[in-house]
Amino acid sequence: MYKFSLIIAVLFVSVCHSRHVYGAEPISVGKVSASSTTAFTSSKMQSQVVTNLVRGEEYPIIKRKEAVDGEVIHTVATGDTLYLVARHYGVTVNEVKKENRLIGSRLYVGQRLIIPRDLVSHQVERADSLWKIARAYNTSIDRLIKNNQVDAVVLQPGTDLEIPEGFYQLQLLDGKTGWVQQSAVKQSKQDRFNLGWKYNGKHDSYQKQLRINGLDVVSPRWYTLSYEKLISLNEDNHYAVSAAKAGKQVWPLFGNRFDPALTDFILSDAGNRQKVISSLKKSLVQTKSQGINVDFENIDPKNKKDYVTFIQELKKELQPYGIFVSVDVSRENDDPFWSGSLDRAGLGEAADFIVLMGYDEHWGSSPKAGSVASLPWTDEGIKLLLEEVPGHKILLGVPFYTREWITDNSGKVRSVDRTIIETEKLIREKGLTKKWDDSTSQNYVEFMENGEKHQIWVEDEDSMKLRYDLVKKYHLRGTAAWYVGGGPEDIWSVLE
Repeated sequence: MYKFSLIIAVLFVSVCHSRHVYGAEPISVGKVSASSTTAFTSSKMQSQVVTNLVRGEEYPIIKRKEAVDGEVIHTVATGDTLYLVARHYGVTVNEVKKENRLIGSRLYVGQRLIIPRDLVSHQVERADSLWKIARAYNTSIDRLIKNNQVDAVVLQPGTDLEIPEGFYQLQLLDGKTGWVQQSAVKQSKQDRFNLGWKYNGKHDSYQKQLRINGLDVVSPRWYTLSYEKLISLNEDNHYAVSAAKAGKQVWPLFGNRFDPALTDFILSDAGNRQKVISSLKKSLVQTKSQGINVDFENIDPKNKKDYVTFIQELKKELQPYGIFVSVDVSRENDDPFWSGSLDRAGLGEAADFIVLMGYDEHWGSSPKAGSVASLPWTDEGIKLLLEEVPGHKILLGVPFYTREWITDNSGKVRSVDRTIIETEKLIREKGLTKKWDDSTSQNYVEFMENGEKHQIWVEDEDSMKLRYDLVKKYHLRGTAAWYVGGGPEDIWSVLE
């Protein structure tokens, strides 16, 4: 999180699947529609098995390949059984027996088994063309003609066409990828989007920020935990209405004041959890908010399971209203309260989206000067989270701030927080020249003043562009920025 004297939360908010968000190109996601399906190491079913997936699991689609023509044949090897063969190819024992007209279950080494395939068919409609059908099923006209022996010019309505089987490569967990049959996966397009957190400004500046192109979602700080009332509510209906008129979605932030004792007081008591959830639901529905971002930090490790339970309960209450839940998580580190208390896999299953706080590599009180978020550090953080959460559910944090590090003659380091706008102004006023730092993939400036060394690892369009490249590389859902107004308006175009 963004740290002043302590740490101030940064948030990224997700957008529900059914609503369109104006922003960058969508991400392709595959949802397993078969009761079970096998992910292979290549687009050949004879390849090794990566894992077995079950209906309902979703993963980003990396690419698609056509299946190789002809039947899939398995040659029985020592130790093979019908069960093992069927499991390897993601089919049932009965399907294998039926395809090969087997009466019993006995196999012999060298026996050739035909593996059944789930064929996709399309019934031709009056307005259909081969081009239209090929595009709809992500295949080629030549493959349609070859598989069906049809006239390339005239299609007869009512004709059933066999769609050539293909394979999708999915980005799985634990850094793995796997190829699955296209017929076992339902593809969807999900919009990427940009979010900005509303912070530290006046009413007029907030209204102006709502007109920023490239900003899709705004997030005001409305809710915090409280000993007296369990939850403090600070809604702004006027802002919510203005955001809606500007075409922006509103996802309020719900924080825990970074207080582990207060958080334990709420999370460990089922009655307190339900009272908080009831208050949140009432407020979110009344303000017509589309979602909520839960930003609990500095949690006692003993509440690790309680936190997942709370998110599960919150999700259950908000889902009927179409209100989505996103949860902030820190980049993995050794701190038991700030990192170890987060069950990222459990939270990823319970919530709709997980927000990776990709900043504060060097925090405000760090004894060592350095980047707020170097590219290698950010890249590694994404890969660590991808071991537990699918990429299309992850939102990457981008800092619209940096720090000016000041080192005195004794070697003692202190820092001053600088927004992108403030940093650019300082560079102009002091006539500094940016130099590229390969180790962080950022621009860098330094100068001496009053015998002290000043260093800034600059956040600008160059660093933002490289972060967005990571979003595309790892098939993440989108980005967000701390905070709206911290950077020039044109920087948002880099994130589109």
